[in-house]
Amino acid sequence: MSAGWRCLRRHRIDAVLYTSRHGELERNYRILHALATEQALSPTDFALSVHNSAVGNLTIAAQRPIVSSSLSAGRDTFQQGLCEAICLLQAGYQRVLMVDFDGHLPEFYHPYLPPAMPTWPYALALVIEAGEEWRCSTQRAAPGEEAELPQSLQFLRHYLQQSPAFTLTGERLQWQWSRS
Repeated sequence: MSAGWRCLRRHRIDAVLYTSRHGELERNYRILHALATEQALSPTDFALSVHNSAVGNLTIAAQRPIVSSSLSAGRDTFQQGLCEAICLLQAGYQRVLMVDFDGHLPEFYHPYLPPAMPTWPYALALVIEAGEEWRCSTQRAAPGEEAELPQSLQFLRHYLQQSPAFTLTGERLQWQWSRS
């Protein structure tokens, strides 16, 4: 929530979107473990375990009635979040805050994850406005290997390196980015 909070304090934001592939999996694991071992459930863990709790808590803490949403779309969560942000801009919102994040993935789940999937926490907050600087097109592709970085951090790396064009691999699509 802190990445979003900092952006809300610095920018006039009209809409907020939180994207997360796994959401609060660490909290969900604690709940399931408590149930399996017949321990008391944490009311805080329970209340914050739903996918939209982070964005909801952000708008409550900001004491601003901001349009907010959250989504998860597997490997393409970041890219689908950008599609949602574009829809919000086309609906008339001027500045969309998009926070892509994942919490720590508990060790219990590691054997079931692709070998390269990151298990560490991260968050990237972007303030998105309408513009013509970037173009994105898609091309169908066979499912590929899991990347060592989430899509949002791959995007950030290319953005900071000022790459003129780059491709992010998704579940079934190649997302081809280029500067105008």
